[in-house]
Amino acid sequence: MTHSTFSTPTSGAPDSNGEPFNNPQPPPSPPPAPPLAPILTLPPELIDHLLSLVPPEQRQTSALALLRVFPHHPFAAKHLWTHLVVYRGGQLMPLWKKLREDEAMRDGVRSFSLQSWRGDADILNNVMRCLNHINTLMLNIGTNFAPDHLEEMFENPREDIERMELRFRPYVEQASYYQFLAGSYFDTAIESLYRHWPSTPSFTHLSIVQDLPPRATAPPTAFNSNAGSLSSSFADLSVAHNDPGTSDSDEQSGRSTPPTSISSSSDGHPIDNSKKHYTGHGPFGNPYLNEKLGITKPKTFAQPIVFFDIQCLAKFGASPVAEHLTHLRMRVPSRDLARVLISPPRVSDVLFPSLRYLDISTTNVRIDTTLSTLLRTYTRLEHLVLDRVNLFGFNAREKGPELCHDLGGLLVSASLAKGKERERQVAAWEQEGRTRLAEAEAAQRRAQSHAARQNGGDDDDEDRETAAEIAERERREELQRNIEIARSRRGHRSAAQANFTLRDRPARRTGTGLSSALAGMSVPSVFVPPPDKLYLVLPPLPTIKSISIGGEAHTLSSAKVAEWEEEFHAGWREGLGKVLGWATHIADKYERAKRKAEEWGVQEMKGGAGNSSSSSTGPGPHPKHGAGGAKGKGRASTSSSSASATSTVNKTRPPTDVRLFRFPLPHEHVSIEDRPGVHSLTAGLIEIDPASSENREYLEPYRQAIGDAQLFADQQRGYRAPCVFCTVPDCEGPQRKGAEGEKVDGRGGMGGIHRAGCGHLLGRRIWGWNGF
Repeated sequence: MTHSTFSTPTSGAPDSNGEPFNNPQPPPSPPPAPPLAPILTLPPELIDHLLSLVPPEQRQTSALALLRVFPHHPFAAKHLWTHLVVYRGGQLMPLWKKLREDEAMRDGVRSFSLQSWRGDADILNNVMRCLNHINTLMLNIGTNFAPDHLEEMFENPREDIERMELRFRPYVEQASYYQFLAGSYFDTAIESLYRHWPSTPSFTHLSIVQDLPPRATAPPTAFNSNAGSLSSSFADLSVAHNDPGTSDSDEQSGRSTPPTSISSSSDGHPIDNSKKHYTGHGPFGNPYLNEKLGITKPKTFAQPIVFFDIQCLAKFGASPVAEHLTHLRMRVPSRDLARVLISPPRVSDVLFPSLRYLDISTTNVRIDTTLSTLLRTYTRLEHLVLDRVNLFGFNAREKGPELCHDLGGLLVSASLAKGKERERQVAAWEQEGRTRLAEAEAAQRRAQSHAARQNGGDDDDEDRETAAEIAERERREELQRNIEIARSRRGHRSAAQANFTLRDRPARRTGTGLSSALAGMSVPSVFVPPPDKLYLVLPPLPTIKSISIGGEAHTLSSAKVAEWEEEFHAGWREGLGKVLGWATHIADKYERAKRKAEEWGVQEMKGGAGNSSSSSTGPGPHPKHGAGGAKGKGRASTSSSSASATSTVNKTRPPTDVRLFRFPLPHEHVSIEDRPGVHSLTAGLIEIDPASSENREYLEPYRQAIGDAQLFADQQRGYRAPCVFCTVPDCEGPQRKGAEGEKVDGRGGMGGIHRAGCGHLLGRRIWGWNGF
C-alpha cells in the first residue's frame, strides 16, 4: 500500500493560514498585573511617620529615593527639606531658585548643613536669607569663603537658632599672602555676632573648629586636584567648574585641604600638580644663586590663619548672645585660647556664665599656668575636654603619675580658691560701700559747716567745739591713712634688703607726697568706721564631672593608664580633705563672730539700762546744798561717765551683722538676674539659716563627698567615679616642638576605649547629626 504525497492532516494541525483545522484553542489571557509594593499598601500617614523616624542625616536622601522609585505615590514633600543638606556647590543655585518660589519650603526648613567645601558664597548668603526659622546651622567654610561673606550672613540675628557649628579650612596648595596683605581674617564674623545679636535663650550650643594645617607643602587633596584657577580671585567661587556628578564633601575630598589655589594665569587651564610648591620668588629664582642657596630653599610655606586676634572670642563671651551658651567647642590649633577665656574685656564682665561643657582641644594649655584660673572662672563647668593641648609639657612619660596626682588635687583646690576669692570680693565690696557712705557724710558735714560760717554764728563756744571736732576727725583720718599705708607696705622682705637707707626720701606728710601715695594705694581720704558686717563664704564642692586629656601619652600600657587613674583619684580625695578643713575653719570663724556679736549686744543693753536708770533716779541738785553742791556732784558724774565712755571707745566694736553663705549645688538653678555683679557680690550665693547651723549640718555634703570618693577607691559596687578621667584622644593634634627640639606628631592613639561618661562620648552625642 502506497501512501499519498499529501496525507490527511491530523487533528489540530494548522492549515496554510496557520489556523488549526479543528479544536481551536482560546486566545491567551493578558499577563496578570504585577503585585503592588508592600510600602504602597500602607496609608500615606503611616509612611510619613516612618520617614520621620529616619535619622536626620539620611532623611532627605531617603525621601528622594522613594519619590524617584514611586513618583505617583503621595509622599509628603516636607521630608525633602526639613533637614536640608547641600552636598555639592552646584546645588546652591537650584536650591535658591526653589526657595524663592516655594513659601512652604522656606518656612519648613529646620536645619541647614553645607557639607561641600566649594560653591559660591554669595549664592549661599541668598539661600540663608530665605531660611529665617532654622534652629541648627552647620557650615564647612573653605577657601571659597571670605570674611565678608560670613559677616553678611551673621548681620541679622536668628531668634530660633539653637545650635551652630562652624568648621574652618582656609588652607591653600600654593603660597598666597592675600589674607595677610588684605587683612582678611574671620574676626569680623565674630564681631558681627556680639554686636548685632541679642540675648537668645534658645542658643545653647556653639562649635568653632579650625582644621589642622596640612603637614606637607602639597596636601593630599585626593584625585580631583585639577581645579580651574581664577585670575585675581581669593578662591574658586563659581559653580560652573564643579562636577555635578561627584560630591565635593569631606568624604570625597580626602579629609584634607580642598583643591583650591591662586594662580597668576588667567587662561583657566588646570594647575600642574608638580609645581605646587614654593613659587621661587626672591634669590631662589636666580639661576646663578640657586645652586649655592638650594639648601636654604624653603620646603613649606605659612598657611593662612582663621583668627588674627583671638581676643574677639572673649568679647563674644561677654556679650548678651553668649549668656545662655551651655556647650562650647573651640579648637584653634596651637593658640593660647585658655588665656583669652580667663581675660574678660572689662573687670565686671563674666564670660559664658552658663557654661557646662567646654572643649578647647588642640590649643595650648599648661597645668601650671592657666588651668587653675580657668576652673575658678567657670563655676558651673561639668565636662572639660583637653585633647592634644600639651598639658604636661612633654613630661608625661617621666612624671606622669605625679602630674596626674597634681591634676586631681588641682580640680578640687580650684573650688577652694574660688570660695576664698569670692569672700575677698565680698569684703572689698562691703568696704567700698562703707567708704562711699563715709565720704557722703563728710561732704555733708563740710557743707553744713560752710553754711554756718556764711550765716555768721554768734556763739564762740560753738565755734570752738566745731573746730575741736574737726581737728579730732582729721587726727583720726590721718591715723587711719598711716595705718593703711603701713599695711600696704607690708610684705616679704628679703635678706638683702636693708632696714634703713641714707637716701633722701620725700616727706610723707606733705600734701603732694601723701596724695600721690594715696592715689597709688587706693587709701580712703576720710575716716572709715570699722566694719559692721562680716560675710563668710563656704568653699564650693567641685562641679567637674569629667576631664579628658587625650594625647598626653597615648602609647601607654593598660597598667600605666590604671596607675595614672589611681593617682588622679588619690589627688582628688586629698583635695576634698583640704576643702573640708577650710570649711571647718570658716564654721569656727562664723561661730566666734556670732558669739562676739551677741556679747556686744548684751553689753550695750546693760550700758543703756544703767544710763537710763541713773538719769531717772540719780540725785539732783538738793536745795540746801545750793548750786555749789550740785556743781560738785556734776563734776564727779561727768568724770565717771567720761571714764566709762573712754573704756567703751577703746574696745573695738565687733561686726554685729554676721552671715554665712554657700555656693548653690549643681541641681540648684540660678537665674541670670541672681548672678553676682558689681552692685551685689552676694547674688548667686545661698544664705545659711542660723537656726539650722547649730549642729553644722552644712558641712555634711563635704563629708558625703569624701565618703563617696573613698568607697569608689575601695571598689565598692554601685559607686561611680566622682570625676571621670579619660586619656584616650578623640581628635588629631598639631605638630609640636618637644622638650629637646624634636618634632612631636599629634596623631595616633585614637583606637582606645573611652571611659563611660567622659566628655568625648558626650561630645559625640551633642555635635553633628547625633545632636538632633
